[in-house]
Amino acid sequence: MPLKAKLFLLTLIPLLCVTASISWIFVHQTKALGEKEINTFRATLVESRERALKDNLQLALAAISHVYHPAAKNDADAKSRVKTILSNLRYGHDGYFFVYDKSGTNLVHPIQPDLIGKNLIKLQDADGDYLIEALLFEAQTGGGFHLYLWNKPSNNQLERKLSYAVWLDKWQWMVGTGLYIDDIEQEVMGLTETINQNIEATFFSVVALLSVTVAVIIVLTLAINFHEYKLADKSLKDLVNRTVLFQEDEKKHLARELHDGINQLLVSSKCHLDILSHSVITEGCINSKTLSMISKAEHSLQTAILEVRRISHNLRPSALDDLGLEFAINSLLSDFSEHTQLQLNKTILLGDQRLDNEINITLYRVVQEALMNIEKHAMASQVDVRLQHIANLIQLIVRDDGVGFPLSQIGSKSGIGLRNMRERVDFLGGEFEINSEKNGGTEITVLLKTNIIRKI
Repeated sequence: MPLKAKLFLLTLIPLLCVTASISWIFVHQTKALGEKEINTFRATLVESRERALKDNLQLALAAISHVYHPAAKNDADAKSRVKTILSNLRYGHDGYFFVYDKSGTNLVHPIQPDLIGKNLIKLQDADGDYLIEALLFEAQTGGGFHLYLWNKPSNNQLERKLSYAVWLDKWQWMVGTGLYIDDIEQEVMGLTETINQNIEATFFSVVALLSVTVAVIIVLTLAINFHEYKLADKSLKDLVNRTVLFQEDEKKHLARELHDGINQLLVSSKCHLDILSHSVITEGCINSKTLSMISKAEHSLQTAILEVRRISHNLRPSALDDLGLEFAINSLLSDFSEHTQLQLNKTILLGDQRLDNEINITLYRVVQEALMNIEKHAMASQVDVRLQHIANLIQLIVRDDGVGFPLSQIGSKSGIGLRNMRERVDFLGGEFEINSEKNGGTEITVLLKTNIIRKI
């Protein structure tokens, strides 16, 4: 059975039980006084207000999304623009939006601007309710409602206000809005005086039942979801890891075939041409045009040999298997420096320990991909590479002084190479971090736990 179907059944069955229980309680508790009708009417009105609050707040979040989402954590200009947008938004007669930071300091309040900049975490309403503290709690726990007393702008009187708040995690802000429900209270006040005792009994019964039901739903849903997620994640990682290892084995095999097969044939052909050319020159039985053609053939064969060697090296450098990671990295860096003519500073401190083959492959491929990106995109003048063994960790740092790029591009098509590097490191349980800014260069850092095979 699909996971969604399981979660649906786990939610539906308890809700059906709750509905049946609530219906039975209301029928038997409210026959004499009509409590069921009053509560249904009131719940409908409150629910409509809650929906209105959610809708209004969603509209406000949509209005600031083009500024908030691309902004950095400490982008003061973006924060100022968001404050201005929220200050200017209105709905209805008394509808507005307010903002507090995590400490309880007011950042936006268009109706009472004198509150801006003040810490109101200990602010209490006439009933002694710490309303700001409660709203912050609701926002930080996924968004929620809170009812309290607040001054109503249209009549300048303290009225019941229902507010809904959500949390902007990046900036640690609470954004909220509220609606006054004094009209609801007025409509039901006359009736509630006669049925207070029944309402109290019903309230405690419903709260207890709903609390138990919600707790059961949350526990079961989270447990099953977590279990299914772990299984799926493990299977996916194992599959991808096996795929990567298979690809590396295929590259290794193809590299050997190129080096030991085609390359040897090309070398043999070149030797035969060398012998033929020498024989022709010695015996003097052929003209200069033929010698020129032989020379061109030798040059073409030499070019083909070098190209096969280059392809073989890129697929799977034999030095990585034969001489180890340090020699392979040094060879790669030397080729890069000679090819690009960039200033290269390298520090390789691996000591006398041989690393697991998967770690060697991953580190080599990360350096190879990073250098390729630098050559294609960075427009750098200097490259620093540091590979060192620290305790039970291998640290790799590749840094350039090029043009840099916005980190948001990592998720786009242009960031495929970076994603490949991150996935390779993730497969081994390592840490991959990239830092870059416009005209500030790029730095890639990799941390891998070592798996030492033996002392050399």
